[in-house]
Amino acid sequence: MEKRLDAICEFLNPKDRFIDIGTDHAYIPIKMAKKGSSQILATDIHPKALLQAKKNIFKENLEYQINTMVTDGLENVDTENYDTLVIAGMGTATMIHILTNETQLQSIKKIILQSNNHLEELRIFMNRKKWSLQKEKIVYDKGHYYTIMEYAKGVQKLTKEELFLGIFNPKNEKYYQFLEKKYQEIYKKIPNTQPIEKKAIANKLEWIKEYLQKENRIV
Repeated sequence: MEKRLDAICEFLNPKDRFIDIGTDHAYIPIKMAKKGSSQILATDIHPKALLQAKKNIFKENLEYQINTMVTDGLENVDTENYDTLVIAGMGTATMIHILTNETQLQSIKKIILQSNNHLEELRIFMNRKKWSLQKEKIVYDKGHYYTIMEYAKGVQKLTKEELFLGIFNPKNEKYYQFLEKKYQEIYKKIPNTQPIEKKAIANKLEWIKEYLQKENRIV
């Protein structure tokens, strides 16, 4: 099983009444149903993907614990009976599109996100919408780093550093080293005729360096 999906399940508990948006093969609902979750909705915009999800659910005899629905995000979903959202494996633009409908989020108390790109933009969006970043986990799986975020309702003040890198957690030195190398390459490619862009990347490199220094101070 993929480390990424296993890690997402660590953010859930059997009492969560959750909607898994973009469920694909329904791995997360199945795993959580086996742990005792009884109110789960697995959705996907692609009928073929959901058909496979249904087959997997029936194979495990979990059809009474997991409902399924073909839909785009939260469109036509009755969210009143759920308190948690899981949105994983998508891009930030798609996630923001889904989460813009605040009416659909009124009963939601927890949101678990794993975006494939633009994490800073996602954190900024969630912060502006008054969702508080509770914790994050970085997972290395099949040659890629994935960041999983857990949000709860509430106003939160994050620094620019935290919006870019997330709340500092120890034991992520390799990830920060990866980011440092990535942004060093970006910095080199920016011409000196673009001083504002170059300064912005220089600031991000400084923030990464600060996180690496925090890692090195941990015994």
